[in-house]
Amino acid sequence: MLPVVVATGEGAWVTDIDGRRYLDLSSSTGALTFGHRHPALVAVAADQLTRSAFTSAAVHDDRQAGFAAALAELAGGDSVLSVDSGDEAMDVALRAAAARAQRDAAPASVVVAAGSHEPLVASGARTVPFGDAGALADALDDATAAVVLEPVQAGAGVVAAPAGYLAAARELCAERGVTLIVDETRSGLGRSGSTFAMGPGDGVPDIRLLGPALGGGIVPSAAVVGTRELLRDVSATASGSALAAAIGQRVVEMLGTGEIQTRAAALAEHLRGRLDALPGTGVTAVRTAGVWAGVDIDPAVGSATDIARRLVARGVLVESVGPATIVLSPPLVIRATELDWAIEQLRVVLAS
Repeated sequence: MLPVVVATGEGAWVTDIDGRRYLDLSSSTGALTFGHRHPALVAVAADQLTRSAFTSAAVHDDRQAGFAAALAELAGGDSVLSVDSGDEAMDVALRAAAARAQRDAAPASVVVAAGSHEPLVASGARTVPFGDAGALADALDDATAAVVLEPVQAGAGVVAAPAGYLAAARELCAERGVTLIVDETRSGLGRSGSTFAMGPGDGVPDIRLLGPALGGGIVPSAAVVGTRELLRDVSATASGSALAAAIGQRVVEMLGTGEIQTRAAALAEHLRGRLDALPGTGVTAVRTAGVWAGVDIDPAVGSATDIARRLVARGVLVESVGPATIVLSPPLVIRATELDWAIEQLRVVLAS
């Protein structure tokens, strides 16, 4: 962890307990996609807290149905299960795929792309090279119940699927009767510069997982989006949070106008233009995916952890992935001038 104790946050900035401010580019989980204390999300949360925040599993609340319907329409599905975390969402998705495979009288196994979902690999999932449609085709057999893919691999340091790969995976899974689970808990809801990282040109996955951004940086929230037929045989421990549903519906409404995506697309182009000039200045490679970047650090100037800690001293917070990659994950409310300032601080650190 970085040596910072945050006391307050607003927009793209946080302030520590000693009153020092930092530009926060450290939300690669996606929870702070819309920044700290977004006014529209704080307002709906405050209103909901005057009514009800949580209900037991024995009753319904008056917010879940509206949230589910709005998210299903946005994501191109017709059924939504709300949960508290990405891990819970993955568990629901895998159980749905297994139930479908059993209806087809086939044993259930899972294929994942190397570089992501290490817990699934540890539990026995088969791996294929990310981006290799031929290898994926070879791995699918009668025992395969599901393919799990991230359109942008977060844990590998922001590695985006090559053009055509997701569409090929969609076609292969449809041909073989395999459930395609696309994990957008980090890359979805505006982060990629569009609403979803697996866009209309790639087809619609059987199940799409969406995550922390639905909670607006205020409450934990995640969701499983699919078809009623596919999700009918599984149940989820519903979050029970009317507060999360209210915030989530407001997030969907914000995305529904398209303004966030337009802003994100412009920020993505700006970020890419600034970062493309870094290789050769203590950086060996840069990968961008929307308003999100993995920056590989030349070992000659230090480790990723070293660079992240040195950036703290200059008022910028980033995360590190592995020994050599820092990740920049700005909130979508950040200004282009603030991005420029952060990248200049990185240049100074790399040169020092």
